[in-house]
Amino acid sequence: MKPCLFLMLVVLSLHGLASGPQGPPVEPHPKPILIAHRGASAYAPEHTKAGYELAIKQGADYVEQDLQMTKDGVLICSHDAELSRTTNIEEIFPNRAVVRNADAKGPKKGWYAVDFTLAEIKRLDAGSWFNQANPFAAQKEYAGLAVPTLEEAISIIGKRARLYVEMKYVPFYESMGKDMVVALARVLKSHRLEPAALAANNADMLPSVFIQSFSKASLLKLKQLAPTYPRIQLLPMEDPGREKETAKVTEQLAREVAAYAQGAGPAKEMLRTADDVNTFHQAGLKIHPFTFRGSTTASARRPLAEIEKNGKSLRDNLLDEMRRYQQMGIDGGFTDYPDLWKETTSR
Repeated sequence: MKPCLFLMLVVLSLHGLASGPQGPPVEPHPKPILIAHRGASAYAPEHTKAGYELAIKQGADYVEQDLQMTKDGVLICSHDAELSRTTNIEEIFPNRAVVRNADAKGPKKGWYAVDFTLAEIKRLDAGSWFNQANPFAAQKEYAGLAVPTLEEAISIIGKRARLYVEMKYVPFYESMGKDMVVALARVLKSHRLEPAALAANNADMLPSVFIQSFSKASLLKLKQLAPTYPRIQLLPMEDPGREKETAKVTEQLAREVAAYAQGAGPAKEMLRTADDVNTFHQAGLKIHPFTFRGSTTASARRPLAEIEKNGKSLRDNLLDEMRRYQQMGIDGGFTDYPDLWKETTSR
C-alpha cells in the first residue's frame, strides 16, 4: 500500500471514530422489530399486566414502559402524569386534585402521580376504564387491574421480551425534587439489565433494553450516569425552543442526535419518503417511528372489521400503513396492534 493512501485511510478512520455515534453500537436486524406501544394497548388496558402479557403472546420483541414517579419516589408505568384518564383515582380520592404544570400544554387541575404514594396508587383500578371506553373489546378480567411499578414490569416481562423504557416529564419531576434519570439507572442496574447481560440468551443480538425520551437533556444525563444503555431520541424534541426545528428531518438533526444516541424515534408523519429514513441511517442511527394505530386513538378503539371512508376495513388500513413505512426501511416501529405488525413481517 502506498504511504499516501495508507495515511488517508488512517485519517478517515480517525474521523469516523470522532464523528460517529457515541455509546454502545446497535447491531443490524433483518426485519423491523415489533415494539408493543404501552403493551398490546389496542386490545387490553395500557400499562397493565394484562396488556404486557398479551403483547408478549402476540410476539412483541419489545414492550414499552412509560415512566412516572410517585410521591415516595417509586417509578410506575403510566403514560400520563395525571392519572384520571386510565384509573378511577377521582372516585377514590375525590378531594385530592391539584393544579400542576406537567407539560407544555399549561397548568391543569388533576390527580398527579407525584402527589400520591405507591400504596395509594395501588388502590386504583387501572382496567375498568378500557371496558367502558371500548365495550366491544371488554373483558371482565380487566376490571381491577393495578398500576404496575417498573420493577413489576421487569418481572412480568422477564426474558420473554425486552424493555423499551421512556423517561417522561423529567423536568417536571425535577421541579418536584425527584430525579427520574437517577432512579431509572438504579433500577436497571439492580436488575443487571446491561446490554451484555443477556448476550448468552440473545441470539439475534438485540439490546435487552432501549431508553427513550423526548428530552435531549435527559438522554445526555443518562449518557453520563449509565453510558452502556442504548439511547433513543424521540422527535420532535420537547426541550424548550427545539420543538419546531426538530419536527423536520435534516442531515443536521441526524448528526446532532448521533452524537449522543443510537437511534431516533420520530413521529411517523415526519418520514415522508425513504430518503428521510436514509438521512438518519447515514448518520448511523436506528429508526423506530411511532405510533402505528391507524385512525384509532389511545382512549377509543373500534372494531377491526369496521369499514372506513376509503371503503377498506380498519384492519386492512392498519396493515397498509405498517407495510408502507416498513418499505421505507425503518428498523422497527411502535404499534398498539402487535399481532398485525407481526403479520406484516412474517416470512
